[in-house]
Amino acid sequence: MSIQKLIDETFSYLVEAQGTSLANLYEDDLSDFQAVQWMINSNDIDGAAAKIDNMDTEPREQIVLAIAGEYGNGYVETVLGYEVS
Repeated sequence: MSIQKLIDETFSYLVEAQGTSLANLYEDDLSDFQAVQWMINSNDIDGAAAKIDNMDTEPREQIVLAIAGEYGNGYVETVLGYEVS
């Protein structure tokens, strides 16, 4: 899965969750995913890594897997410092 696909998927979950307590969670995750994508596209790898480090466990795992899907496991391990199995 690519980062953009994760963003699109999370946006659709946000739309479906409107009016529920989950909406805020999806909105926060969406904002974090978009910020990470923007930082990677801007070559702010340190900023992206710091943002990812501060995310909750599940969204952090989702974005790391999306980055691995788009850039490869080597990129995630070498550049971001996460091991992908």
